[in-house]
Amino acid sequence: MSRTRIDLSKVAMERATSTTRASSGDEIWASLRQGGQELVEKEPLMGGFVYATILNQPTFERALAFLVASKIANATILQGQWNDLIMEALNATNEEGNRVQNGPGTGSISEAAREDLKAIVERDPACPSYTHAFCFFKGFQGLQAQRVSHWLWGHHRKVLACKMQSLVSEVFNMDLHPAAKFGRGIMIDHGHGVVVGETAVVDDGCTLLHGVTLGGTGKVRGDRHPKLGKRVVVGSNASVLGNITVGHDCKIGAGAALMHDLPPNTTVVGHKGRVVTKKTMSKL
Repeated sequence: MSRTRIDLSKVAMERATSTTRASSGDEIWASLRQGGQELVEKEPLMGGFVYATILNQPTFERALAFLVASKIANATILQGQWNDLIMEALNATNEEGNRVQNGPGTGSISEAAREDLKAIVERDPACPSYTHAFCFFKGFQGLQAQRVSHWLWGHHRKVLACKMQSLVSEVFNMDLHPAAKFGRGIMIDHGHGVVVGETAVVDDGCTLLHGVTLGGTGKVRGDRHPKLGKRVVVGSNASVLGNITVGHDCKIGAGAALMHDLPPNTTVVGHKGRVVTKKTMSKL
């Protein structure tokens, strides 16, 4: 009985915090709730899903945890168990997020998720709202699961991190290694067939389209995967292979195969990654 009272008190506190954050500028959470209401009004059949995922949740973090947990739950690890674990990661990284950031793969998962949603709405003309991206875009959902598995990996829970990776691969057809480092404002469009290796780094503002591989050459061990700078765009079915560095603001065309470093502001196309444009100015 006392545990029930504690849980109810905790939820009440979260609801109060949610109201405060929405009124003080949490535009993402406020927009998600408004979009959820509009979605239910337009399509009542979606009511159960929208209420469970967004409208009955007290905070953005609770909604995100419920969403990811509901996707990867199965008969052996239940939704409630995943939900508790994901909330542990979200709460821990929210506390760590108040400290100085140390590059991709660090900081608050929930704040990174907000930036990912902004990136999708800004860059994808097929996305009408934050609510649409949150509820229906598996690229977004799979990436948030990877952010949790990355936290597990860094806290010496590698077996569970690999289990989450396996489930994400089965459910979303995306294979994102738990050790890979992702920055903020990442858009993985469609998500289908995306593979990101163990030592890969994807910095802030990058866009990966379907079928992208950030992999190794198969010839070396250790640090063997690409490092993408900020705002890099990798086209559909492109392969970026080996421990190479792709500079800020580069564009890699669809179907290209790249195995060498690229300076900033370079565009490559074709199967052999032929350079077609190269600018001298770089936006840092």
